[in-house]
Amino acid sequence: MKLTRETLKQWKHALWALYLPVYLALFFFCERVVTKNYWVSYLPIDDKIPFLAPFVVPYYLWYALLVCTGLYLLFKSPNGFRRYMQSIALGFTVAAVIFLVFPNGQDLRPAALPDDCVFCRMIAAIYSVDTNTNVLPSVHVLGTMAAISAVFCSELPLLQKPWLRALLVVLALLINASTVFIKQHSLLDLLAGLLLSVIVHVAIYTIPARVRAARAKKRTGELEIPS
Repeated sequence: MKLTRETLKQWKHALWALYLPVYLALFFFCERVVTKNYWVSYLPIDDKIPFLAPFVVPYYLWYALLVCTGLYLLFKSPNGFRRYMQSIALGFTVAAVIFLVFPNGQDLRPAALPDDCVFCRMIAAIYSVDTNTNVLPSVHVLGTMAAISAVFCSELPLLQKPWLRALLVVLALLINASTVFIKQHSLLDLLAGLLLSVIVHVAIYTIPARVRAARAKKRTGELEIPS
């Protein structure tokens, strides 16, 4: 029994993973509720952004980025995993609330996709399960930036490697760009996702770090007071 309690205490940070099925249920609820009469997310520059089917590859790599980041932190850094999942939970939940309170969608998808293009078939698979609604802010951008924040704020030696961070920055740029190049999002959705990501980062990383630093400074000051 003692071993069980110790094990549960050691792995209690893993409970944050339970948010994922909660979000999936919330997402599909939004997909069913927001089907028409939505505000159209659009910027004139969207018409000048080309449709580039090969960018579906980095779009799919988003899933690998989130899963690999989560699994590595889960086993290597309980606090890092906790903050990573808190970032995802906060960002995704705020996005879902926006979808419900401010129904939105985009009308940028091509009318038809060629069948002889493997990339186009991959995009068609995305279109079939992910509607053109609930796009602002982009959840893809939110997830990408949550992973980047987790890596750049990590104290783990591997995640501090310059080559790895550079690689992840390039991947993040490609993933974010893919959202507009395969016409899943307007540029407005991408920008909204970046803005919300900054707010989430400040709430999860910046403010708590400053609070901890202030408390540590206060404790140090108290210890230095002569008796």
